Formats: sequence, C-alpha cells, structure tokens
Amino acid sequence: MNKLIPLIFYIIISGCSNHNKFEKCADSMFLLTNELMTKRMPSEAKSSEEIFAFNTKLYNEKIKYEFYLALVKICEIEYSKDPKKFSEDYE
Repeated sequence: MNKLIPLIFYIIISGCSNHNKFEKCADSMFLLTNELMTKRMPSEAKSSEEIFAFNTKLYNEKIKYEFYLALVKICEIEYSKDPKKFSEDYE
C-alpha cells in the first residue's frame, strides 16, 4: 500500500507533463498553420492578436475547437512515433 501512493502520484504527474507538451505542440502548429494561411489565403488567416488571445486560453477551452483538437491528435501521433524526440522538442 505504501508503494501505491507514490505510483499514483507519478502517473498523475507524468500525464500532466504530456498534456503540457501536447498543448505546446498544438499551439506551435496552430501558429504555423496561420502563418501559412497568411500567405495562401490571407482572408482566412487570423491576426497575431487573435492567435495570441487563443493561445492564452486554458487547454480545456482550446480543445472545444475541432481544428485545435485535430492538431492535438497530430501531436499525439508524433509522440507515439518517437516519445523521446517529441519530449525534447516540446519540453
């Protein structure tokens, strides 16, 4: 029983750290996507202020948007391919 509590704590902490890494990854992809849209479809691109305002929202609010949730899924796939590299990139 004494070993169970630290194990649960470790699982919770490691889950949170991946959550933060997925958020960082999705935020950077969101910014990059908008930069590309500025060049290809300027009328569809958001202003820097809008992007900054969106990225400062809580993670639970961001994932309500389907596009952002898709970016998180892409980040999860990248993590599953190479967890070590992903962790280094989004530490």
